[in-house]
Amino acid sequence: MKIQIENFINIPYGLMVCGALLITACGGGGDDAPETPAPVETVATTTETTTEDPTPDPTPDPIPDPTSLDDLVVDADNKLESAYLLTIKIDKDSTQRGYFSLCDDYQTQADGYSVNFDSCLFRGPLNEGKLSREVKVANHESQLIAVIWFYEGQAPQYSQWQYRQDADSQVLTMN
Repeated sequence: MKIQIENFINIPYGLMVCGALLITACGGGGDDAPETPAPVETVATTTETTTEDPTPDPTPDPIPDPTSLDDLVVDADNKLESAYLLTIKIDKDSTQRGYFSLCDDYQTQADGYSVNFDSCLFRGPLNEGKLSREVKVANHESQLIAVIWFYEGQAPQYSQWQYRQDADSQVLTMN
């Protein structure tokens, strides 16, 4: 019985030793190429040198596209702001109750506009036909639609507004 147990224990050890030998024998696997490359023949060429100054290339070297934030160049007058202030000035000669909406998701259609009123950046009531407000708008919003609704069943009034690069301040006016 003792011999059977010793044989049983020796079998796994024997397999481990054989496996280790196989693994170490199969290492490397590189090709049989020499480690140093063969020398390359070089051909000597002669060039003529001139004493004239070469003419400068009129086109400057192109500036490569930035690949990281460190490569970006920002103008000194850039404010690096993600939003701008839009001044809303509504002055209607009306005593009717009205409501103002400023939205960014709209489409022009043949008979007017289709506005997604869930996309409104600002909503507010008119006070005797007037509204004066400043709204902060994200920089990517360059076209907006302003809508004035009147409670007495009058058709809404639409006005498209577009961001002006050359303006010092952004103003939306409806009279």
